[in-house]
Amino acid sequence: MNELSKKLIDAVKNDLTPSLGVTEPCAIAYASACAARALGGRVTAVKARLNSCIYKNSFTCAVPGTDGMGCALAAALGAVCGDPEKKLTCLDGVTKTDAAEAEKLVSEGNAAAELYSISPDVFIEARVATECGEAVAVIKGKHDRLTSLRVNGIEQMSPCDTKADGEPFMVSSVTFADLIECAETAEGLEFLDEAVKMDIALFEEGKRRGLIPLTLSRYAPGEPNAELLTCGAIEARVRGAKAPAMAITGSGSHGILCIMPVYASSVCDETKADPDRTRRAMLLSCLVTMYIKELSGLLSTACGCVLAGGTGAALGLTYLYAEDRLYERLSFALNSMAASVTGMICHGGNTGCSIKALIGVRMAEAACEMALEGVGAESVHGILGLTPEETMRNMGRIARGMLPVEKDILDIMSCKAESRLL
Repeated sequence: MNELSKKLIDAVKNDLTPSLGVTEPCAIAYASACAARALGGRVTAVKARLNSCIYKNSFTCAVPGTDGMGCALAAALGAVCGDPEKKLTCLDGVTKTDAAEAEKLVSEGNAAAELYSISPDVFIEARVATECGEAVAVIKGKHDRLTSLRVNGIEQMSPCDTKADGEPFMVSSVTFADLIECAETAEGLEFLDEAVKMDIALFEEGKRRGLIPLTLSRYAPGEPNAELLTCGAIEARVRGAKAPAMAITGSGSHGILCIMPVYASSVCDETKADPDRTRRAMLLSCLVTMYIKELSGLLSTACGCVLAGGTGAALGLTYLYAEDRLYERLSFALNSMAASVTGMICHGGNTGCSIKALIGVRMAEAACEMALEGVGAESVHGILGLTPEETMRNMGRIARGMLPVEKDILDIMSCKAESRLL
């Protein structure tokens, strides 16, 4: 295994992060938890200012530990009981008393959230008031990157706390062949087993609590099926199951969609793939997901779950089954995904995510089947590139170019906000 492959594996290791609930409301809760913990005292008011992607993704998203949803409730709950040391799992351990206190803040108009800007970047400002004064926490760039914390007007973070971490290693800086070589030569991939265990536990928690009827209505309980495990885990997540997902590129749904179809296919009776081969396939899926997300942006008007995670799954599945002409077959699978799912919109974290994930899993399976037959969308057409690298760049370019649609999505959502306490 060469040094570049080691860097790629480390990039995946560092990016995989447990996340309780949908990442955006948990990031809002984390921001308000940081402010409340630094200030101290009983919370009397909370206000969150959010960029469009955070606002949109949390708009009707379930907040873990409650029966409610939305940006304001996430901000209130984080301030009331969030543990900032747990970052994106800061709402772990919420009690009914905590939930009732947060819901009261919202219902009495003392917790609110507003749209700050239309952008694909992460921006959260949580302003928390108590009898001790006011604190403001700011998150930028990543869902768990606290860049400022002011208590009664005094900055609590030193410049060394807020400075950039240096130029990060970019997966998208390598070639398609490098990704394949990494998958072929990688060592020490047992860390991926933890992602599988976590996502299966999330699925089981959702099934136990009756949170995934959409998926379970179609399949016999317990059947090791890629669609069942993937969409069921995502459905449980967006409905507020009290179990974390293993997030990649800041999203639990991305992590579920890029890993679970490969795992599920590897353990079905017809396949029973070698565990080592399965881990390599999951690694490739993670790398492709990260590659596309770096090009499309961390948050986007496009559905990154299907665009990036679904494409990763397609290549992971193809790697799992391909016996020869690996580069060619993986390129076919990539082209088929780029030609079919590019352009699907993201309109927030909600039960529609599991429906889109169903499309993603089925298309990934179809792209794999076609690639194994040596066919796929041809590079001469449409947005497809002449190389796999160019195709992924074009997928990212289209996703970034969809930002003007964000305003239309938000306008539609704003019509609903008047009749809801969100």
